[in-house]
Amino acid sequence: MTQRDRSEADGPHMTPDGVAAFLARPLIARLATSEENHPRVLPMWFWWDGEDVWMETSPTFPNARVLRANPYAALTIDESLGGFRLRAVVMRGKVEVIEQPRARLMDVVQRIYRRYLSEAELASNEGDRIVQARHVLLRFHPTKQITWDTTKA
Repeated sequence: MTQRDRSEADGPHMTPDGVAAFLARPLIARLATSEENHPRVLPMWFWWDGEDVWMETSPTFPNARVLRANPYAALTIDESLGGFRLRAVVMRGKVEVIEQPRARLMDVVQRIYRRYLSEAELASNEGDRIVQARHVLLRFHPTKQITWDTTKA
């Protein structure tokens, strides 16, 4: 279970059910990594399984190489509804790069893509090409979590 770092966020925190509902939505995660002390932040589609955040990337993109060299990362998923109405989940943890077994990998890839693409987009030539491309999974296991939700205030 993750620990909340209360020293880093003001405002009302999300309940566990609130976090689950928030992360069930097709929002964009921003994955922060570091390569030789140079920070990197990438927008990512994701799937939250209740414990870990799953993302995918191409084996030809630098993400997997960077995370193999330094698996420590941070992840932010947030939204602004205008003014002071904000929600966010910020996590720190470790990323595991997974390349096998292909059946499990493709199951998670399809879960991720179904969150963001319509059935028509998935069935299109472009959708099929992207889903069937080579992938590696990034399994982000949070060790610290900070949340806030000021939308009800």
